[in-house]
Amino acid sequence: MALITTDHDNCRKCYACVRACPVKTIAIKNGLPEIVEAGCLGCGQCVLACSIGAKTVRDDTPLLEQWLSEGTRVLAMVAPSYPASFPFSGGMLVAVLRSLGFAGVYEVAYGAGICAREYAKYLGGRIEKPLISTACPAVVQLVEKHFPNLIGNLAPIDSPMLIQAKIMKAVQPEAKIVFIGPCLAKKYESVDSHTAGYIDAVITFRQAERWFNRAQVATERLAELPWDNPQPHLARTFPISGGLLKTAGMYEDIAHMDVVVVEGARRCIEVLRAIESGNFVPRFVDMLVCEGCVMGPGVVSDKPYVVRARQVAATLQQNHHAVSQQELQPVLAGLDFRRKFTAKPVAKATFTEEQVWQTLKETGKHSMRDLINCSACGYDTCWEKAVACLQGMAEKEMCLPFLLRQVPALTSSLMDMSSKLMLSMESINFSTLTLKGTTSKINSRNQQLESLIKETNIIARDTLELANKVLAMISQYSAPQAGQTPVQTPLSASDIEEIRKIAAQSKHQSEKATKAFEDIASVLTQLREDSFMIMEQEKAIKVVTSSLEQIVATYDQLLNIGAAMASIGRNYA
Repeated sequence: MALITTDHDNCRKCYACVRACPVKTIAIKNGLPEIVEAGCLGCGQCVLACSIGAKTVRDDTPLLEQWLSEGTRVLAMVAPSYPASFPFSGGMLVAVLRSLGFAGVYEVAYGAGICAREYAKYLGGRIEKPLISTACPAVVQLVEKHFPNLIGNLAPIDSPMLIQAKIMKAVQPEAKIVFIGPCLAKKYESVDSHTAGYIDAVITFRQAERWFNRAQVATERLAELPWDNPQPHLARTFPISGGLLKTAGMYEDIAHMDVVVVEGARRCIEVLRAIESGNFVPRFVDMLVCEGCVMGPGVVSDKPYVVRARQVAATLQQNHHAVSQQELQPVLAGLDFRRKFTAKPVAKATFTEEQVWQTLKETGKHSMRDLINCSACGYDTCWEKAVACLQGMAEKEMCLPFLLRQVPALTSSLMDMSSKLMLSMESINFSTLTLKGTTSKINSRNQQLESLIKETNIIARDTLELANKVLAMISQYSAPQAGQTPVQTPLSASDIEEIRKIAAQSKHQSEKATKAFEDIASVLTQLREDSFMIMEQEKAIKVVTSSLEQIVATYDQLLNIGAAMASIGRNYA
């Protein structure tokens, strides 16, 4: 399952996620966003930017519940930014997690303290090129995927999460280990080829809160419990700006810019570009994609940074632990906290200026003056957006000024289409009424034809009877057989009268039959003409229906464009 997915049914096509993504790894297909995971940092900025919640983060909570229900030994380690998410103390958080079935609960802050000491030792040696901190997994993703030339600048030191996980695995190798924190990128770090095997699941504070609510944990009935690690002391400030430096006993060198703290994805990218180009050569950069871990996308808070930082700082002197430093010394002595990195460059096609300008012209941009760089599409410049279109990551309809320029023409087209729609409807109604009238005529003529056929049958029967009479009379005057003497039987007056009567009847029947057949032929001719008329009307209706379908399709398209413009306009405003 991908780390972050988009619910297309709820997506409003506002491009807020594209604007928020620092590396523009969100592709737009048919107006809908899809995260291209090969370039994703896991920073979660798109999740924070989506105000309607159409972004979903992978949740390992069902897996944890399954392990716990099966009786698996599961250990939890909690990031030091927890005070910014939960309204209760660390001891109460331990009690809550224990009540859910966790066999042990540890502070990642303890691993952070060891991490800071590792940095202090490493920086105490000879550093030949700018060193970039690796405590933030999103920074690691940023360098591995988008600045692979700087892989050698990454500090080869485990993050606090990995250090704490290695300690826990060394003590309880059979247990499952779960990280609970503010960071989405930790999910990437847990399955990295160089770090896999230590963390079995990762959930955010938000996901943990939903779990607590679903389980209906009654905190008022619980007593505080101790952490299963030694006191971390100053390492609890790791999620606050410059926390690594404070814990390691180092200070930011503002005067010489030799040791600097860089926070925020865009500022990180600026600094990495400067280092890559050689324009900036510091000794050490403490780099975080979020503005301190307390501002991570998994934190449950709507408070500003200073309030969250104060909530974390308030826990510095709390000492409620079940394990001493001395107990872990033998374990720490046998562990290695160094790590490696692998370049995973994102392949991006390049294009000529001519190709980019051709794409720009398709949205009405013909000169540098037309490149207004409004960022409504989510890209910082029109040029970047045009390149994204060529790369298949964006669509020209994302350009708000281009769409707004289409409004007058679209409005005119919409009115024209509405008129055509009305005319087509009237034409169809007329054709339908005409067809009904023709059908009524055909039904009437079918009845007339049926009556004529019945009459013709009667005439035919009467004619047959007359014919039989004539044959019977004629047989009396037939030629004699061989050897017989002809008999001359004179016709009586009554016979002659009968023959005349039969002849008259035959003539009358013949006239009636002729008239009936003429009527039938006339009805058939009319039916044939009506049939041609129906065929022509059917053809006309098919043409009108086809036109109507085309008009309705165009009408829908115009409405969709209008809705898209309205959505973009709302977000842009």
